[in-house]
Amino acid sequence: METRTDELKEADLSPKFRLSFKPFVDYLEKQLTDNECSVEGGHLREYLIQKANNVFLVENQPEKGYDPDRLSELFQLITFSVLPLTKADQDIPYAFGLPEPLQLFHYSPAFERLMTRNPGFLPMDIKVHVDPDEKLRFGYRMILQKCYDVQVAHNQTFLPFQRDVNGLTTYYRINIDSTFMAPRPRYELPPLDSDWVDFANGFIKSSKELSNPLPIDAFIVEGFAFFIIEDVTETETIQQLREIFAHLQSEPEPVIYNRFERTLRNLGGQADLQIGIMPFVQVNGRYVHYPDFDARSVFLNHSGLYPNHVDQSALERIIRYIGRNGKPTVTPDLAQAPGSHLRALYKNGIRSFLFYPIRMGNQLLGVLEMGSPHTNALNGAVLQKFETVLPLIQELLLYQRSQFNAALDRMIKQQFTNLQPAVEWKFNEAAWLMMLGKKRTSHREADLVRFPKVYPIYGAIDIRNSSVERHKAIEWDLSQQLNTIKTILDCPIMPDDLLMPDLLLGKVKHWQKRLSAGLDSDDEAEITLFLTEEIHPYLEHLQSNHADLGDSIEQYFSKVDQTTGQFHQALHAYERSVKWLNTTVKDYVGQAEEKLQQIYPHYAESFRTDGLEYTLYVGQSIAPKQPFEPDHLQQLYAWQLSSMVDIARLTHRLRPHLPLPLQTTQLILAHSQPVDINFRQDEHRFDVEGSYSIRYEVVKKRIDKAYILDTHERLTQPGTIALVYANHQDVAPYLPLIETMRDQQQIQPTVDQIELEPLQGVFGMKALRLHINFD
Repeated sequence: METRTDELKEADLSPKFRLSFKPFVDYLEKQLTDNECSVEGGHLREYLIQKANNVFLVENQPEKGYDPDRLSELFQLITFSVLPLTKADQDIPYAFGLPEPLQLFHYSPAFERLMTRNPGFLPMDIKVHVDPDEKLRFGYRMILQKCYDVQVAHNQTFLPFQRDVNGLTTYYRINIDSTFMAPRPRYELPPLDSDWVDFANGFIKSSKELSNPLPIDAFIVEGFAFFIIEDVTETETIQQLREIFAHLQSEPEPVIYNRFERTLRNLGGQADLQIGIMPFVQVNGRYVHYPDFDARSVFLNHSGLYPNHVDQSALERIIRYIGRNGKPTVTPDLAQAPGSHLRALYKNGIRSFLFYPIRMGNQLLGVLEMGSPHTNALNGAVLQKFETVLPLIQELLLYQRSQFNAALDRMIKQQFTNLQPAVEWKFNEAAWLMMLGKKRTSHREADLVRFPKVYPIYGAIDIRNSSVERHKAIEWDLSQQLNTIKTILDCPIMPDDLLMPDLLLGKVKHWQKRLSAGLDSDDEAEITLFLTEEIHPYLEHLQSNHADLGDSIEQYFSKVDQTTGQFHQALHAYERSVKWLNTTVKDYVGQAEEKLQQIYPHYAESFRTDGLEYTLYVGQSIAPKQPFEPDHLQQLYAWQLSSMVDIARLTHRLRPHLPLPLQTTQLILAHSQPVDINFRQDEHRFDVEGSYSIRYEVVKKRIDKAYILDTHERLTQPGTIALVYANHQDVAPYLPLIETMRDQQQIQPTVDQIELEPLQGVFGMKALRLHINFD
């Protein structure tokens, strides 16, 4: 043990400290008086009191100072009273001295090694790294406790500091025990302020918040402090790793990973330690190589086993083997390691290697790898140290996997569309290829998402004569509005000297005649323009200048309101009825779709106009892992027929309750041959391909307006289901289902067999018309 004095020059934020053994002697004498020790302990304390009295500085002779030899002997004796005998011989870095400026009178060999191995260990780093408020809080606590008899949270002060050497940061904490220090004021003791107590206990974080600070420099502190330095790198590293996760939403994954890796290297205590944390990621349940993650692998970068040399099946086998059998493995010396890949690590400068599969329950998340250029640098002790942060490594791997899945999802949404579960796997594959850079961004990306040989199941529920009914509603509303305007302009109290009423009255009568003849597509816009640009400005003029016309004009404008006005009642009745019917049909099909996916996964698309059109695409290519059987198709056909009956009955029951009693028609297009569908990126939708498939799409777009051959009768009629087909093979799967529905009395016995008028570009289409039984 040595005796030495080091001084730290800092701003005067502390009381004046002076070495004295009187507080120590007072402490021992109190223990003797209170009988707090055994007989042997009492003898030891009496001996220590005697020794301390022998080295007291004579108060009126300060120039004599302390005898260094007697001082060293006394501190060695004090060590046994401060440290238990069980710890006195341990390698603990402790010292005795004064805290401000730092003076060390005696310290242990362990303490000395820290200073000699790290020049400037205390003088420089405490000054730079210790928070001034923490040092000030130390003075507050001591003064409050010993001068004001106020108990504070801590009798010890912990001052943290760190050392940065060769790219590594080691964290320390110096514990200052002030038991043998006695502060006394140089002037009258100031009154106690409650803010001082809050600051001492940490409730007030900064001394700048104190309006009336404790005059701490007006105190003299006599005695000595007992210091212990602790290496808290492991604790601090764990805390820093936790803090990294607070930035997950604000920083990109590479930044998070680099901070995490750097902090782990501090924990390992080796500046040249190579660390790799690699998550195992999957696309559609298969493990895949992701270059951004593979590049971090110590093993892949130094073993010669490059990811592109390992095919998909081999990768699956390797990872699943690790999942079943992988245990943490430490190879302190790779020189004698078995296996060509481990020997390759040695040839590439790795001398010791650690491999740690990371699991969470039964789930294999990834691996932690470490490689060192030094033999025996990685061993069981290092493994044990890293196991303390295993939960945080698990969190990082979960975060990385989440980021990977989010990137895959972003790629899908950018390049494709919102997905249905049945086809999501195909878009995952396409997005994964794009992320790997195997496909350039171009129109050819659509080729990545293609489903050949799928069976289309098309149905349409249309609101009968919806366009005609809308025109009727608009005609009625406009006629009511024009009648009201005519009444105002014909009013007897209209001023005689005005020519404008007659001119506008003539235009109103003109539009009334046009309405009675039938509204065409241009009339609505022209009448609206006439009302807003000619009628309304003139009525506003009359309202302002002729008070006797004000009431009738005000009533007119109250009826013009788009939401509540009487001049829009008929159109609102139509729109409410359409919305009610559409919602009923949409809800029925939407709820049924969830059950239909249980029959066999398929892609469904729907379009809502004045009614609803839907197409289901089903086939083996959509669900490669699930066998597709003819019975799956037959079950979907059966649903299609029965659902048309259900929907027709629902809308039929609604009719008496609708503001406008609209009706629906039901249509099915039978098509027994599969088609190919391809995703069109420019329109973010699927489209059919091939000439035969395209013909099917043409028929779909035109049959809703089809007429029966040699008649003026529309095929689709309320209360019926029109089943359109091109040949017997198309309709054959439906025939036994129709018989079953007749037996169950869902439809009437009569089935109309119909030939259709040629459609544009389509000839020879036929239909069956089924009459729904509403009883």
